[in-house]
Amino acid sequence: MTATFASSSFPGAAPLLSVDRLSKTFVVGRTFIPGSGQPIHAVDAVSFDVFPGETLGLVGESGCGKSTLGRCLVRLYEVSSGRVLLEGTDIAPLSTRQLRPYRQHMQMIFQDPAASLNPRRRVGDLLAEPLRVHKVADRAGIAERLRELMEIVSLPASFLDRYPHEFSGGQRQRIGIARALALEPKLIIADEPVSALDVSVQAQIVNLFADLRKRLQLTILFIAHDLSVVRQVSDRTAVMYLGSIVEIGPTDLLFQRPAHPYTQALLSAIPVPRIGGARKRERILLKGEIPSPANPPSGCRFHPRCPAVQARCRTERPTLTTLVDGRQVACHFPFRS
Repeated sequence: MTATFASSSFPGAAPLLSVDRLSKTFVVGRTFIPGSGQPIHAVDAVSFDVFPGETLGLVGESGCGKSTLGRCLVRLYEVSSGRVLLEGTDIAPLSTRQLRPYRQHMQMIFQDPAASLNPRRRVGDLLAEPLRVHKVADRAGIAERLRELMEIVSLPASFLDRYPHEFSGGQRQRIGIARALALEPKLIIADEPVSALDVSVQAQIVNLFADLRKRLQLTILFIAHDLSVVRQVSDRTAVMYLGSIVEIGPTDLLFQRPAHPYTQALLSAIPVPRIGGARKRERILLKGEIPSPANPPSGCRFHPRCPAVQARCRTERPTLTTLVDGRQVACHFPFRS
């Protein structure tokens, strides 16, 4: 993969998206008896900002709540509590009718393009639907926009008359990206957009994201579990564990000097080629299993697995605290270097 994004800072800039203590709880095993069912705390009091033109990477183990958070941001899931501010407007409490004008400003790219594209509809109809729903162009304008979208994602216009099953996985993902771009959104939520693709195709899609970001000045929340991809595409990176963000900061700094023990363990798992007499990176093996979000630990959510746990960690939950270098970390005893 060759695409790179220059790191950037946003002094004094107003965030495009502000997430304030967002939580999402599912209830499983519910019956007709009031109060029955087991609450699952999928996302727990998450807060962060995304600035215009920025790519923010979101990483963490499977099941940590990354995709649920992304779906809450675009209101595919209702938010249990907290605020989602899009250019200063809280969209979390809006009704479906009230939310409609905001939907064209935020779009989502899904992990599995085969599952997210209706197999019974031609590509042209799939791309034209958001344009018709939001009434942004007449018939001639829609036809022109469809040709433009296919050019943007490097596909021939003749593909508009085909069905999704006629394409490869990489081509289907390009179509999914084109659909997300149809309304010229300000914010893209990319949920594991390359994880279902072959490695060679992943490189092509990552390069496409690089080109689109530069060409269209996109703001992107890039959700992934592949740390090497996230390091390549993101200005800043947020690390998520058991529904909460434990560290967030400039990508290069976070990868070079992780402050949270969980971030250290994640990064230690990245394979590093040994060149000459270079010292092999020490692998940090975490003990135990990820706790259940139905019964999260008291205090710090990570303390049952933390190699540096202390008594305070078991009783007092840490909040995101800003370090001298600008990073934020939710740890009572962060690593400082």
